[in-house]
Amino acid sequence: MRKQIINVALVAASLTLLSSCGFDPKTPGRVYMPDMTYSNALETYAPSVIVNEDGDSVSTRKPVAGTIPRGWIPADEKIRTNEAYLMSYMSKSYFTHAADKWQEEYDKAAASLKDPLEYTEENKAAGGKLYNTHCINCHGAAGNGQGNLVVLEDGSDGPYTAVPPDYKKRLPEIKDGNIFYSVSYGKGMMGGYGYSLNVTERWQVIHYIKSLAGIDGAATGAGAPKEEEKKDGAKAEAPKADAKKKG
Repeated sequence: MRKQIINVALVAASLTLLSSCGFDPKTPGRVYMPDMTYSNALETYAPSVIVNEDGDSVSTRKPVAGTIPRGWIPADEKIRTNEAYLMSYMSKSYFTHAADKWQEEYDKAAASLKDPLEYTEENKAAGGKLYNTHCINCHGAAGNGQGNLVVLEDGSDGPYTAVPPDYKKRLPEIKDGNIFYSVSYGKGMMGGYGYSLNVTERWQVIHYIKSLAGIDGAATGAGAPKEEEKKDGAKAEAPKADAKKKG
């Protein structure tokens, strides 16, 4: 009798296990712990029951307009006390990089963003390394838009059909803020590099491409002058003042 009970129990257990299985992976059969199978938590970007004023019900909300992430601005005093540097970081709050506002924001960048970096060989060299990693394939080693994705080694057209402009022709026509905006958010067929290059690195790249264009960065009036240059400038003004007194 005991053997029959054991056999019946085994058959019942087997049938129970089989009843929880199915051939359709979307229909698992019987669910014994639904709270473990079906999570009550909202998945990222999944719709929720809460709808905002824009009619958007996505669970992950967009950041509040005009805000920047905590810790976005470095604690470095050279950055926090440099107005141009701060504006480059704060630009994240002022630009939406929306396609329909591109020209408006591009013009705003020209008026509001200034180069905060000193024009040094170190910054230019750092920009050159970044350029060779991110830009050279399209813009070319000489910055003439003849990169290996545009023109193949045999002279035939490459897979990238949108030929970038020659830096020597284009860069003298625009301001540093325009270049920074384009590097950050993209322009035309070029995607933005704000996600992969920090603020300093973007300005270093700009120093390098201006050198490819034959533009003397220090002579344009942009960029923070070195301390020794400030001192030299102050010394140079003193003789002029003395000359006026003698006259």
